[in-house]
Amino acid sequence: MSVYAYTHPVLGEEKEAISGHYSLEKEFLLPFRGRQVWYYTGYSVVDTSCCGPGGCGFAFVAGYIVRLRHAKDATGADISDIEPIAREEERQELRKLLKTQSPVQQVNFWTPQTAAIKS
Repeated sequence: MSVYAYTHPVLGEEKEAISGHYSLEKEFLLPFRGRQVWYYTGYSVVDTSCCGPGGCGFAFVAGYIVRLRHAKDATGADISDIEPIAREEERQELRKLLKTQSPVQQVNFWTPQTAAIKS
């Protein structure tokens, strides 16, 4: 699996979305299959949609930590080396685990699109 440079988001910062907003609120390290998984919990709110209001709690899984917070980008944000979780079997197991441990309805996984490959 490839390792990618991952820029850590700012916690507690609301981001506008098409029908509302969302925010990442807390970050965690989770022991899983002999490694450490980096993930966040947050919330989303649908409050600008024509279909009515709503929202949910969610977890966002960055992936396996390879090297934690080893650098900073030009804005001062922390950068870690992350191995994304690509295998569906592992994703399903993590979804089940996180939904039982946290008050979340969704579990999403980071998939690098244009991130720089480290190795």
